[in-house]
Amino acid sequence: MTLTLKRIFSDKTLLVTLFMSLLALIFGTVKPSDIDMKTILTLLSLIIVISIYEHLTILNHIANLIIEKCNTTRGIILVIFLFSFFGSMFFTNDVAILTLVPIVFNISKKIKIPKIAVISLMTIYANLGSSITPFGNPQNIYLVSFFHLSIVDFLSLSLPIGLVSFLTLLLCLFFFPKDKISQLKSTELTVPRKHLLALLLTTLIVLLGVLSFIPIVFSLIASLLCTAYVDRTIYETVDYGIILTFVNFFIIVGAVGRIPAIHLFLEHVTTTTFSIFSTAIISSQLISNVPAAVLLSKFTNHVSAIYLGVTVGGLGTIVASLANLLALRQYHLLSDDQSTKAFFAKFTVYNIVYLLVFFIAGLLLLH
Repeated sequence: MTLTLKRIFSDKTLLVTLFMSLLALIFGTVKPSDIDMKTILTLLSLIIVISIYEHLTILNHIANLIIEKCNTTRGIILVIFLFSFFGSMFFTNDVAILTLVPIVFNISKKIKIPKIAVISLMTIYANLGSSITPFGNPQNIYLVSFFHLSIVDFLSLSLPIGLVSFLTLLLCLFFFPKDKISQLKSTELTVPRKHLLALLLTTLIVLLGVLSFIPIVFSLIASLLCTAYVDRTIYETVDYGIILTFVNFFIIVGAVGRIPAIHLFLEHVTTTTFSIFSTAIISSQLISNVPAAVLLSKFTNHVSAIYLGVTVGGLGTIVASLANLLALRQYHLLSDDQSTKAFFAKFTVYNIVYLLVFFIAGLLLLH
């Protein structure tokens, strides 16, 4: 419990949103319905399951096992990008970053790779890859829940931009050297078979809940039971701060959306798909794409424009996506050469370039 509270109160994003939500409760108008409970329960179920995967070191083992087969620097970078892109689809962009940033640092100690460029692009492709599935990131979970989208409906939105993202991933590899390296060895995975089977079954139940085939509360119960079965100490490692931050987002957005001037402004700028798309991108740069999705969903039913806007809007500034902030925090914690400022500068440049590219791609997909 002490560890959990320490993590919660050291989360600056949570503390900032908590302060803002308190102001919203005191001076604004907030309704209980502002908090989307299905989104909250879905996130909690996923985060608990992800914590089990992390505890059993399964994600790290998979990444290291694939990297072991590479014999060039470009090959290793390709695997990192692919694992970030496809892994984020199923384990969220946050988990992809938490898993891969330490791996990149470990690799950089053994061979020479452009660490800042790799981590920056890896984060970009975690954001883009996570946008392809309904459970890849928080804003997708919310949009699927709020607009009652089926898996077919959602994939019709996500697959086109997913294809564009994958093509840019392959193209950007030509900017990295193809130097020969000695193969890296991975450690053997030792997970009890009964724990692995329980985790796979729980994952299936959680995904069924995310996709609304079963009530989401069943998914939450399954994830809690699996945690108790595997190791009760996992409860203390779950990032509850993300859940509380989301509750704060819902409260803040509910209050902001009822401010008369902002309400009128948003009604004015959500009349066409282009204006919704552009507003989603701009607002994401300032308040992050998750609250931007929640805010704009109250004013329009053009889900394709919101989806593309917050997907593209996750690129750009460091606050455009919570995953961006997480990448910066991870780099700062693991770096021992005081290069955080250089990372911030280069990370921003890469993101702005991708923001411009995907702004054009988003416009073409809208029309």
